[in-house]
Amino acid sequence: MNVGRFSVMASLLCLWASTCGAAEIAGQGTLRFTGAIVESGCATNARSGSVMELRGCARVSRGSRFEARNVASVASVNAAHVRLVADSGEGRYYDQRYLLVDNAGKAIESGNYVITMTSP
Repeated sequence: MNVGRFSVMASLLCLWASTCGAAEIAGQGTLRFTGAIVESGCATNARSGSVMELRGCARVSRGSRFEARNVASVASVNAAHVRLVADSGEGRYYDQRYLLVDNAGKAIESGNYVITMTSP
């Protein structure tokens, strides 16, 4: 009976010591989290000719860069640019309207273009 009690006490003592040791080790060191918080992208609308709209954009995507590339060459257009024409202002989310223009600043009404948006 005495040997049984001794083995139970020794087992409890070992369990307690290992728990304390693990807590002490866990208290030292560095805890790091990696990853990203991703917000949904902008809703786009390019229904009307040379106008492109972005709606509900997160503030972190402000300052995006646009690049326009023509797919089929149009004789009257030698380069296309995307110009900001309206901005809803500051806030958590914003809306913007862009216009596809040629070198002279005139709206491009014909042709096929691929517009690439690069967010910061």
